[in-house]
Amino acid sequence: MRLKFLRPRIVADGLRDLARRKPAEAEEYFAQHTGEWTALASTNPHNAADILEVLTEPFAATLLQRLAPEVAGEVLNEMNPEASANLIPELSTDVAAGLIQSMTPDQAADILGLLNDEIQTDLLTRLDTAEKAAIVDLLRHAPDSAGGLMTTDVVSLPVGITAGEAIESLRRFHEELGNNLMYVYAVDADGRLRGVVSFRELFFARPGMGLDEVMVENPISVSTTTDREVVSELVQRYRLLAIPVVDSQHRLVGMVKIDEALEAVQAEATEDIAAMVGAGTEETVFTPVNTSVRRRFPWILVNLLIGMVEAVVILQFGGVIEDNVRIAAYMPLTALLAGNAGAQSLAVIIRAMSVGDLPPGRALRAVRREFIVGALNGILIAVVIGAGSALLFGMQTAAVFFIAILAAFFAAGFAGAGIPVLLRRLGLDPALASNIFLTMVTDIVGMGGFLAVAAVLL
Repeated sequence: MRLKFLRPRIVADGLRDLARRKPAEAEEYFAQHTGEWTALASTNPHNAADILEVLTEPFAATLLQRLAPEVAGEVLNEMNPEASANLIPELSTDVAAGLIQSMTPDQAADILGLLNDEIQTDLLTRLDTAEKAAIVDLLRHAPDSAGGLMTTDVVSLPVGITAGEAIESLRRFHEELGNNLMYVYAVDADGRLRGVVSFRELFFARPGMGLDEVMVENPISVSTTTDREVVSELVQRYRLLAIPVVDSQHRLVGMVKIDEALEAVQAEATEDIAAMVGAGTEETVFTPVNTSVRRRFPWILVNLLIGMVEAVVILQFGGVIEDNVRIAAYMPLTALLAGNAGAQSLAVIIRAMSVGDLPPGRALRAVRREFIVGALNGILIAVVIGAGSALLFGMQTAAVFFIAILAAFFAAGFAGAGIPVLLRRLGLDPALASNIFLTMVTDIVGMGGFLAVAAVLL
């Protein structure tokens, strides 16, 4: 495999694709071409991170140890945090501590927060005092809060200096902070946030003008405890590149960058999808098997209990099924169609809640709307199936299908919209296993209602 005559970007993409499709062959290749691995990681840490995520953890750790600490730290940061955390136990403690030391405090905190207490404590004791203090401070905040998302590498200048002095200070900050130099925040003598300065206004200001004359006072900010969903909404609404984070005394402690806010939006959306079906909200493909089993089993048990309730309901109509065998064959159809309609309503409501389009005052209107949509779809489907079953089985069976499907769609539309609204009103996550409870309603109403109508009409 001769790659040295190709452009580095093409080589990196090719090796990443190879690792994704055939990880065993990729491991064999990198074992024989260590120089290409180190070159790839140095020039393209994104692809290097993608490669490490699909290789076996012991081999990935071996590749990581072949890199310079600063390069390895950058690659580790580009990986999924759980994947990074899974590699740490494969490294020697000294090597792992060196990698953590090479990362920024917010990057290091993301990984250390996923490690068990013993490993975390052992690594922290090997870090410089200043680095350790910054990481410990970040670990105090919940991962899904502004404090858990923020970086402490933020530019703040005293409000009393001039524009010329501010520009001179920025030259020094540029070397220290690099990509984190997005906004300049003005603070008072106690470190409290007073304003934010536009680079454009600062550049065109006369050197002798005070910083307070060119800053925007009382900028949009969040506290360390603000939920990441609110942070993301503010960043998007006001089109910010970053949003300042303050403590309870309104002192500037960090900022959340736009890329972290967007990742938070993605994480929130994927958590909602997982929660709807009872999977762990923080679970990924890198989560340990025993953890996944522990998170999923309770909801599978709930499913079992719901299934038993449905079985009891069906057993009450054993005589109807015995007398009308075709009823048993077509009975699941009602629940299937209603379940699909309910899932559509559920998805619309959960999405609206996720993006902030459904405040509590509008919830009942949304439920009513989804009920009407479900009812109208139910009428159309009931007419179609009723007409078909009338031709095949006669008017009595057609009436059973028509009434049962109509009732199931009414229930599905109401439940699909109402379950997440009810969960939110109870103070629970609206997406929390909503699909499981929806399935219970549509199955019981769909199959139980179908049999009840059949018992009356047939």
